[in-house]
Amino acid sequence: MSSAGSLRLPRTEQSARVRRLSERESQQVESLAAPQPPSRAPLSVLLAEGTAKVHAQAERSVFLQSLFVDTWDGIYGQFVRAQHYVTYLRQLHLLYSTYESVLPRVARTALTPVLLLPELRRAAALDEDLTYFCGESRTETFACVETRLHAERLREVAEDAPHLLVGHVYARCMLDLSEAPTRARIITNAFELEDARGTRFHGTDTPEELAAFRVRLTSRIDGLELEEDEAREIIQEARMAFRLQSLICDELARGATGLSPPPGGGYRGGFSVSQ
Repeated sequence: MSSAGSLRLPRTEQSARVRRLSERESQQVESLAAPQPPSRAPLSVLLAEGTAKVHAQAERSVFLQSLFVDTWDGIYGQFVRAQHYVTYLRQLHLLYSTYESVLPRVARTALTPVLLLPELRRAAALDEDLTYFCGESRTETFACVETRLHAERLREVAEDAPHLLVGHVYARCMLDLSEAPTRARIITNAFELEDARGTRFHGTDTPEELAAFRVRLTSRIDGLELEEDEAREIIQEARMAFRLQSLICDELARGATGLSPPPGGGYRGGFSVSQ
């Protein structure tokens, strides 16, 4: 525990946990380890194919389903949903703040076209949303152990293997930006918000504008000059990023009021909200 009261995990423990995740996922990407012909698919296509399963699992987490799919009726339901939404924003705030903090290390490199996209700088918007929901005097952002592990992983790869940040960028774009308009509308309606207050993180981009961003992102990912082993490592790192997202949501769901996880735990098959 630091003097400021924040949790510090030993680097060796973090690395060991990350290695366990990496080893678990590595067997599932062995097919990508074989030599590729000169006409191999673009990296964006390999990322989509190589992360499809873990991406779907992350999207189907009980916690995210509770926020953006299910109906929360009445004043009590609205209050509980707001608590969970703020908790989730706090996790994202640490992740995006950490990502922005490591960008100076990768500035003016071959990775710049992807890593320095302005759409990825959302820490200030998250801070604004948290201030709206919690007030100017809100306490230091809370983050669960899994979120801190994810943030530490961002710092590690920025220092030791910055090309792996591309995998994290891809995962965050698929998890956050692709669904932004829909989620902004859901949160606005749920809490009867006005003037986009409380939804700055999700932005005001139209689906058409986000589609154009995705085309630009894909073009820049495919334009990176990478060795084949670096491309394979990015795909494996993206899988880890999706898996870490699932672990964060699983942890948040375990301690969340009003959520009833499906029998046996794990990913959602169906759940109810206590009223």
